[in-house]
Amino acid sequence: MKNNYLVIIFVLTFFLTLQNIPTLKAQQYDIYTGLGAVPSSQTWYICSKQETNYINYVMKVVDTDQLPTQNFGTNVQGNHPLQYPGILGLLTYATNFTGIQLFIDPQAKFSIYWSDLSCFDFPALECNREKNPPFDAKTIICLGVSNPQDTDQKFVLSISFVYGIPPPPLLTVPPKQTNTSSIVPSTSNPTPTNDVPDNPPYFYATNNGLSIIMSNINNIGLLLIIFVILLSTIFILNNN
Repeated sequence: MKNNYLVIIFVLTFFLTLQNIPTLKAQQYDIYTGLGAVPSSQTWYICSKQETNYINYVMKVVDTDQLPTQNFGTNVQGNHPLQYPGILGLLTYATNFTGIQLFIDPQAKFSIYWSDLSCFDFPALECNREKNPPFDAKTIICLGVSNPQDTDQKFVLSISFVYGIPPPPLLTVPPKQTNTSSIVPSTSNPTPTNDVPDNPPYFYATNNGLSIIMSNINNIGLLLIIFVILLSTIFILNNN
């Protein structure tokens, strides 16, 4: 009888471990690379599959006729980014899931972002950022790419949400056959204009309190499962 109870405990532990395998696989493959396109005054964004504490990305504006990678990120209208006459490039905002939802909500009056992980001051033709060391707590991390230009823009992006795994090499795309000089940066005065829709203020976020709470809840749940298994084992052994 004692051996039967031990077998039951072993089976339960096995299934609890098996339940976590999809998450482990998702973390392993939570890296992306491709060609994106974002219309004028719109935002493209991508988020991690599950909670993480790491982001590492490389973005580069390209001028190509190649079609964007299918199922690579999402385009939304959202809040219109400020325009910067004479400065070509895109704006990037690294934030959490709440921040990206506020960012793409035209009715939102504020949002948040991590300034040290974003290229937000002025449009950039290239941007690469990494959170190293990772955040203390885990959350859904997102990257938004906004287009302040009056024409559609394309970019190649490689991004990793898995600590220890760098982004894959950027996708190589053929240059556009005409107007290949359109992405040459200008040295004009970088003062933004005021005749554009207001976009929400963006606040630098050093920590995400909600993600810390959720992370603690997840840890407590795991400890409770282990505690219950140990109590069950002790109870069964004492009764035998």
